[in-house]
Amino acid sequence: MPKSQRNFSKNIYDYYDFHDSESEIEVELASPWQRIAAYIINVVLYSICIFLAALLYVFHKGFQPESMHINDIALNICILILSIPFITAQWIMMSKTGQSIGKRLMKIKVINLDGCNPGFVSTVFIREILFETIVSIFPYLLIKIFNLDPGYTEKIFNYLIIFICLFMLFRTDTNRRTLQDYLAKTIVIKV
Repeated sequence: MPKSQRNFSKNIYDYYDFHDSESEIEVELASPWQRIAAYIINVVLYSICIFLAALLYVFHKGFQPESMHINDIALNICILILSIPFITAQWIMMSKTGQSIGKRLMKIKVINLDGCNPGFVSTVFIREILFETIVSIFPYLLIKIFNLDPGYTEKIFNYLIIFICLFMLFRTDTNRRTLQDYLAKTIVIKV
């Protein structure tokens, strides 16, 4: 198997300090295109939730008397009503199987470096929530410390993170692990 990696944990810090050095797991890594497609599927599904929330808002606003227009809070409530169940379902699926809807459709999943399901902490909390928090806070710190333009700094930093992750996806010598994978000590494989 040319795309599989034998003993995929070879690039992990202190792996042998915590594991039997003779244990090897052979897995087939998810292709970069599968991972990109899974991400796009998840974004499209979430965008559909937001679109439906906007329709719900417009539909509801259209039936209000002119003196009782709904404000922006109502739009946010509509978005929450539709996005919370979607996000919750994604988190439950990721916690139990290591697969989001996009990953399931692309037949890939996230596993720990020892081959086990990472569960909620690694898959959802570290890989998604903590990573996004770090990515959100870092440009803010740059803006405050160096007095940079907020709009440009955030955009440049976000594009830089996307570029780095895309670059990492195509590196087989690091087992196609992205920044999220290193943070959570996970890897994405074919099912």
